[in-house]
Amino acid sequence: MSDKQNRPISAEQYRRDFKNIKPGVYLFYGSENFIKFRELKNLRSKICTDENFEVFNHFVFTRDNYTTEAVYSAVLSMPMMSDYKLIELYELPFAEYRKKEDTEGLEAALAAAAESEDTVFVIYTTPENFDPGEGKTPSALMKMFSKYALPVEFAHETTGRIVQWVQKHFTSDRIVAELAECSYLIELVGHDMTTLSGEIEKLCAYLHYKERDKLMRADIDLVCPHNKEIGAFDFADAILDGNNEKAFYILGDMKLKNEPVPVILGSIIKIYTDLYSLKHYSDAGITADEAAKKTGLHPYVAKIRMAKAKMCDRKMLEAIIALCSDTDASLKSSSVDDYLKLERLIVQASQYRKRKIF
Repeated sequence: MSDKQNRPISAEQYRRDFKNIKPGVYLFYGSENFIKFRELKNLRSKICTDENFEVFNHFVFTRDNYTTEAVYSAVLSMPMMSDYKLIELYELPFAEYRKKEDTEGLEAALAAAAESEDTVFVIYTTPENFDPGEGKTPSALMKMFSKYALPVEFAHETTGRIVQWVQKHFTSDRIVAELAECSYLIELVGHDMTTLSGEIEKLCAYLHYKERDKLMRADIDLVCPHNKEIGAFDFADAILDGNNEKAFYILGDMKLKNEPVPVILGSIIKIYTDLYSLKHYSDAGITADEAAKKTGLHPYVAKIRMAKAKMCDRKMLEAIIALCSDTDASLKSSSVDDYLKLERLIVQASQYRKRKIF
């Protein structure tokens, strides 16, 4: 194959042009994990239609079972009772790849997959484990992947589109939600679509229980109350995703509300340690309900955070927990403004990412 690279397309273009299964290699990357994972699930449901033959038609390679030989063998295998097979490279630790040897075997498998007429090959990444580079200066991995894969960027949705998405979800559950109420919900709980999905589910369940079909602002205040945990989770999530703009925005909002820095930091340390535990449980095959009992988390919270934990790299969580611990120690020993220390935490985490520490 030539060195010509495939140009990235948007998630919207992917949804429009790939409604039907098309064999080939696809690179899923970008900051909007909710929609990215939804599209992966859609592919799974289209290709893996019979669980009796799933072992022949669905291959998932993670850090624990990945070898280039196994991937290449999967590409060459024949699908069973199906026109296609699905191969996933799911959140491999690409951030740790430094040398050409790290990808040589993989490149051969990708080349074979690109020529295959019965293989759908998805490289599923998250911002924590894959750096695509910037526009005209793509990273080395992005250049290599783009020779064989169609890059699909799942960027954060605009507020306007998220408002429409929220309203559509309420409508699908037979609840009337005006744009003003949808906007208020987003203002309250943030733009993360995974979190919003859970809050919509709770609100719909509450309204059905009350035998009502119209969402009111008072319902949002009752079911989704303002609390520090939501702000802290959004803050912690933004740092993990390397979204400095969002992290500084949330921190500024918490500062306006005069939320104590030790409380904020304590909350995000608890969130990161919970994610670390949930990552361990997820890797061990323990369900969210079982993990909730072990961690003492509410089952709903455990479900949401386990989904996030699955997308996190263990070394990344260890590094960010260490940064938070250092920041906590500095609160007790330094005269520097406490909020400035949290700003430094955001910057340090970003520097760690650039230096490939996680």
